[in-house]
Amino acid sequence: MAVSIPSQHKRAAAFINALKPTAARQEIPDSAQAGLYLVMQPQPSGSLSWAVRTKIDGKPAKITLGRYDEQGTTEDRSGNVVISATQVLNTTQARALAERIIADAKRGHDPRQEKTGNKFSVDHWLDEFVKTARTAGFKGRPVKASTADEYERIIATNIKPNLKHVTDIRAIDYRDIEKLIAKLQAGAQRNAFAVLSAFFRWKAVARVIGRNIIELAEAPTKPQSRERVLSHDEIKTVWNAATKCGYPFGPMVQLLLLTGQRRDEIANLKWSEISDATDAITLEGSRTKNGRAHIVPLAPLAKTIIEGLPAITDADGELSAYVFTTTGKTPFSGFSNGKIALDKHCGEPALTNWHLHDLRRTCATELAKLGIKQEVTEAILNHKTGKVSGVAGIYNRYEYQDEKAEALKQWATRIASITANNVTILPKRA
Repeated sequence: MAVSIPSQHKRAAAFINALKPTAARQEIPDSAQAGLYLVMQPQPSGSLSWAVRTKIDGKPAKITLGRYDEQGTTEDRSGNVVISATQVLNTTQARALAERIIADAKRGHDPRQEKTGNKFSVDHWLDEFVKTARTAGFKGRPVKASTADEYERIIATNIKPNLKHVTDIRAIDYRDIEKLIAKLQAGAQRNAFAVLSAFFRWKAVARVIGRNIIELAEAPTKPQSRERVLSHDEIKTVWNAATKCGYPFGPMVQLLLLTGQRRDEIANLKWSEISDATDAITLEGSRTKNGRAHIVPLAPLAKTIIEGLPAITDADGELSAYVFTTTGKTPFSGFSNGKIALDKHCGEPALTNWHLHDLRRTCATELAKLGIKQEVTEAILNHKTGKVSGVAGIYNRYEYQDEKAEALKQWATRIASITANNVTILPKRA
């Protein structure tokens, strides 16, 4: 077999059709146009795309032109290839486009910006992904606001900064994804890979790229299920450290322990979600992980903590809607710095290998020690599995409100006993 694509169009098509994918990525040069290559991805994909190698500002550059197709795409009246989101090029069209790109590069122009523009930039499509998640969604309805916010955060902090070298989304490769994942820590790896999986499975992106590259990328290893439960001494240490941390992180940690709720459910808490009597929190389905509305009774200790919190105003003097905030405009989000400060206040020896989510597991474990029925604990956690799963979960609509209130009251009493005289209510700030 020849080592380059034949110059004659029909022979070139026959040559390409006879190519077989191997375990390694292949670049087959074109004999008629210098700098033009046909790129064949390794097994099992074997997808074909055109790329041209040239120099821009004296530096080597590789530019992806589009996918290979024996018929190619339609042409406008001027004879130029029509660039579209689903661009495909036959051999003749790829050669013509490569010739124009190389000529542009010699004139000092960057054809990557001029030819692809914002329409094919990675940042553009990531922004469109978040926008679509908030509006139309991917399954006929918008995703939850908190999920869209998390998409946006992960994309801004972990994905965009590590894909700056890819100027055209059509040139992205599974190895770019694996390199991106390798730069992140374990938790961030899983979050980024989950967002990228949804992104590349989105039909709009799949049509532009012509394939789902996430299927070829190696997924990060799944974490082992955590079983960390704080001992009574550790509960006392964390509680006192939270008191020293002060508002907003300190009382937020104490409420996480008292209520057993998820981190973001408490961090994003609004004053409007707290009852007038400060004896319950009501979360709408859009605020919970499982989409079910949820009522959290507040024990007297939790009520006292909330009533002692400051009312924060924003830069315009408007009262903030959020219970825990540093800006007045947005909910608290500085978990990493907050946890660092909390660990420092825990003193020496420091608590080993613990996370905020361990407070939720600790609450559930301590409720079991108190003799609270499993179905009541699951109702408190808004995590209906076990005894109320399956058929029982479908037909059991009892919410256990009185039982939940009594259980959390007992748990608050147990915390007071564990911390002895060290249960200190944070002073209300002006």
